[in-house]
Amino acid sequence: MAEVLGTVGTAIGMIGFVGQLFDGCVKAYGYFTMANNLDADSQRMMCKVRIEEMRLVVWGREWGVAEGKFDEHLSERNPQLRVLATQILEQLHGTVTDFKKLQDRYGLVDEAAGKGGKEADVSPPRKGSKDEGKKTNGSKTTPGALSSERSWRKEIGLRTKWVIGDKDKFANLLKDLKDFNDGLEALFPPSQVQSFQRAWTHQLLDRAQRDLAELSLLENASSGIYPQLTNSANLKKLRINLDSKPQASFKPTFALKIGRTSLDIQDLDSPRRVQAHHVTAGDVLIEWVDYDREEIEERVAHVRRMDDLARMMHSASECHPDLHSIDCLGYTDDAANNRYGLVYKAPSSSHSTLKTLISSPDLKTPDLDDRIRLAQTLAVAVWSLHSLDWLHKSLCSSNIVFFPSAFSTSGLSPTASAALVPDISLPYLSGFGASRPELDTALSIVPRNPSIEDLHRHPASLRGRPHIKPFDIYSFGLVLLEIGLWKVLQTYYKAHYSAERWRDKVVLAVLVPGLGSKIGKRYREVVEMCLRVDEEMSSSEAGELMEEVVNKLESIRV
Repeated sequence: MAEVLGTVGTAIGMIGFVGQLFDGCVKAYGYFTMANNLDADSQRMMCKVRIEEMRLVVWGREWGVAEGKFDEHLSERNPQLRVLATQILEQLHGTVTDFKKLQDRYGLVDEAAGKGGKEADVSPPRKGSKDEGKKTNGSKTTPGALSSERSWRKEIGLRTKWVIGDKDKFANLLKDLKDFNDGLEALFPPSQVQSFQRAWTHQLLDRAQRDLAELSLLENASSGIYPQLTNSANLKKLRINLDSKPQASFKPTFALKIGRTSLDIQDLDSPRRVQAHHVTAGDVLIEWVDYDREEIEERVAHVRRMDDLARMMHSASECHPDLHSIDCLGYTDDAANNRYGLVYKAPSSSHSTLKTLISSPDLKTPDLDDRIRLAQTLAVAVWSLHSLDWLHKSLCSSNIVFFPSAFSTSGLSPTASAALVPDISLPYLSGFGASRPELDTALSIVPRNPSIEDLHRHPASLRGRPHIKPFDIYSFGLVLLEIGLWKVLQTYYKAHYSAERWRDKVVLAVLVPGLGSKIGKRYREVVEMCLRVDEEMSSSEAGELMEEVVNKLESIRV
């Protein structure tokens, strides 16, 4: 796991006692091994160690330990928290570096000894030797003693790898490691805890990449302890299983095929999205994807896309609330109009899009704090989607919906003034008809009725470059711009603008600088980060950028 954040430990250097403690804990986690010959239960238990290691590493990153910012952050808020953090790290360090305790209390054995080799000598240095130092068995440790002890342990660690000898004892270690991390996590302000938990969850998913065995381990190891990680690993595993199957072997999930006759659709002429009624499910929302009846291969590919999306989003609101999507009931074939439709269980019989709310001359601008919360919610949704290596491809204000329609509820408002302010507290991300896995290029079909306006697309995407995470981030930046200004992009667009001129001369040069006076400096900085995204950045770098976007937005106080 040491490779997860590269040289996070070595970068700390001599930046203080807390930094050294943290560095020692991270390095000590490297003593644990995922040996190939471990049985399934031992692999699961070792994976639990990896989860706790990641929690610690991300905790240190979020507090800026590697940059020496930890003391400054805590001292400003509450000096007592710094003392508490130091005590917790001392106890953690004493646990993961005390070889005798790891053997006797926690049931670990040296990997070489477990294979019949000679057990490493883990006795302490002889009294009077130059390497003698005070042990960290939970007691107060001086920086000098810590340095001496770490030097000795580093030498031993080069030839010591731990494996599980006694599973019952090892369960006690897992509990203690979790308790230490829970204590460190409690030092965050309550408003930051959820983002911190998302950060280490997404980091583990990113590290697993497309390794189904690793994702299964994460799913099993986190079950009953970290439900968000369990559900996310399960969904990512499902997505990989779906998109890895050859097109020729695809078989539709007929349970998700909804007969056209079971749907009562009022507005058949709607090209994108329409409310309807299902005979058993009640109110539904349908999003259309057109196809060419004569293009058989394209049509089959569309069926597979509809089937896969329906399976992935079948219980999305319950299992993956961070995605802020609507549960998908299945898909239907409107053969008379040459189109497929994704059918969602609608929370009510009417809806509004963000674009219609912003552009309506009859509605007022929502309060600043409500718009900030909307931006925060949508940022979490995009970040969570990308953690699954899933590209939306159609992020725009037309694909953010609210139930019920702001216009249909105006008569229920207590005052005439309140009726003019739309409720934007519960957004749903929609428009998934063109979405696809990040590495899936074979199914990257250009929709015949694209649900994203060209104004929201990255210039490189308009030139025909395959869609990547940075393009989603750019589109999301334009949605943030619309929320901040409470104006749709069409207000400022001229037909003769090229994509580059629109971005560079209008959006970045004129619109973004004007955000500061309307919604604040930090919000403006976030929008600019998204719009200046490097189209050459890697998938991991895009994930780190979205994490920073979420953190900055959630740090805004109104």
